[in-house]
Amino acid sequence: MKFHIESLHLWLASGETRTLSFLPNKVNVITGASHTGKTAILDIFDYCFFASRHRISESIINENALWYGLKFHVNDKVYTLARRAPSGPAVSSDYFFSSIGEIPNEAPETNIREPALKVLLGADFGIDQDVKIPFGGQVLRAGSRISLRYFLLFNTISQDIITHSEQFFDKQDQPRSREALPRIFDIAVGIDTVENILKREKRAELEKSLARLQKQSAKTEENREAFYGELAETTARAMSYGLIADNSDPEQAVATLQLMVAERETGPELFVSGRHEEISAELYRVSRKIRGLRKFLGEYTTHKNILSETADSLKPIASLQGNHADTIRTSVFFEILKRLEEGLQEIKTEISRKNPLDSNVGELIKELEGQREQLQGELQTLPSGSAVFENEKERYIFIGETKAKLELFAGSDKKSPRNFEADIANLERQIGELTVPSPEERRKHFTSVLDETIQEYIALSNVALGNYGEYRSAFDYKEKKLHLRKPKTAFIENVGSSSNHMFLHLFLFLGLHEVIMANGGQHVAPFLIIDQFSRPYWGDDENGGAKSEQPDDGDRDVNESDVAKVHSALKLLNHFISQASSMGKEFQIILFEHINPKYWEGLENFHLVEIFRDGNALVQGVQAIS
Repeated sequence: MKFHIESLHLWLASGETRTLSFLPNKVNVITGASHTGKTAILDIFDYCFFASRHRISESIINENALWYGLKFHVNDKVYTLARRAPSGPAVSSDYFFSSIGEIPNEAPETNIREPALKVLLGADFGIDQDVKIPFGGQVLRAGSRISLRYFLLFNTISQDIITHSEQFFDKQDQPRSREALPRIFDIAVGIDTVENILKREKRAELEKSLARLQKQSAKTEENREAFYGELAETTARAMSYGLIADNSDPEQAVATLQLMVAERETGPELFVSGRHEEISAELYRVSRKIRGLRKFLGEYTTHKNILSETADSLKPIASLQGNHADTIRTSVFFEILKRLEEGLQEIKTEISRKNPLDSNVGELIKELEGQREQLQGELQTLPSGSAVFENEKERYIFIGETKAKLELFAGSDKKSPRNFEADIANLERQIGELTVPSPEERRKHFTSVLDETIQEYIALSNVALGNYGEYRSAFDYKEKKLHLRKPKTAFIENVGSSSNHMFLHLFLFLGLHEVIMANGGQHVAPFLIIDQFSRPYWGDDENGGAKSEQPDDGDRDVNESDVAKVHSALKLLNHFISQASSMGKEFQIILFEHINPKYWEGLENFHLVEIFRDGNALVQGVQAIS
């Protein structure tokens, strides 16, 4: 990424425009007395880049300014970004933007809204709108969009933290910035990439879907088991009430119950409900026929038996015919005898004759007995009728409940376990195809490279570090702090003095930027604003004199003097610009100081912007607040 600020602009209420110009690939210095507005430049920069609150001094500066603006280069583009001055503590939502770097002669007019401006500039900072905060905090929510403001934490070292023993990044007193730093650090320094973040987000989304689907599958299976348990109970009740057959196939229970419900809705006698009565009635009719035929056959047999008995009783007639001479005869003797003989003959003929009725009745009875046996078998398959409804209302309530259960099951069974298995297998396949490298190894590698890079800066400034000049860089990734480690030990030294803390801040930020540039970083702009690193050594005198330049006892080593330390810091910044150029990169430093320009004489990468002294200030003609 390429970036540098070309100029800063203030549109004043007087109608004048205040402009400060900066050069790329230089350490741009604004030096001068206190209370002239140097620090306000850092606050203006932060305000223009979407600050939700401001620290611009109301006195002198804000009360005289209408708009603040920056002209800057990003990659191959030139932009002008301006924001209306805040009204008291309230920030303004009015922005002016020019995509060709146009600087209005008069106060700008609003032409863009902040959300659109953030999206536009976010693209130049390589911030994909799909990239979200990976994990939430008390202020930042997981899944919220990453703001380009979070990456600006790498671009400023304010006077509030330049000598701080614990904090190395600005705005760590603000919850949003404090939570943002660990969440965007990896992508900022190149440990992680947008592609990997999106892959992890996609993987997390797929894993969440998989867990949800597995839970649904388990729940559906649980519901199905519960339903089939209830279905078995419902089927048993329907059998006991005679609404379905006792021998209904359990696998077809749903279909059987559905048919039962359908028949009750279209008519009560279409299927099982009247079958018991129908078979019973038919069985009764067949049994009655069998009984009638058997009674008839019995009576017919009795009749024939009687005829046989009668024939036996008439056998003496033959004797009378052969011995009638010995019989006392009357006038009607032969007539009676003849009649009896004829009757006997008829009886014998009837008894000896095979009547078809004998076999027909037997076959009919046998056929009816077969029908009765079949009906009894069918009747046995039907419920015994031991359970009965008290009334027809209860019957229809049971039918209605069964119908509701079947409809509920039909609704919940639209996704079969087989479909769940297919979807689960598909998600598992997609998750398996998303190979996302773990950032842990890259973090270790980054820390090692960063420590190695910083060690070079320690070697360049070892004289200024005194007793710690031979110590080793020890970056604490978790705390985002830089420590010094005693050589060949794991002992972390408490460096103590504000001077050493100042150097640690410079070491860390320069090291971070060098590693970011080496990794081809797209999100952190290659510039750094440093506010008064010499505060541990310089007083606030108008001439920018060093405290150590005061007369001493003559035994003090110049290499340990405050002047030498300031020189070491200036040489370090100069070296860094050269180092960036040797890497084929561009880098810009803007430095606010109290020191005299003579202290960076001979450093080819330094550029004096202005000296705020003798009436010259950020807002000229009046004395500003630094």
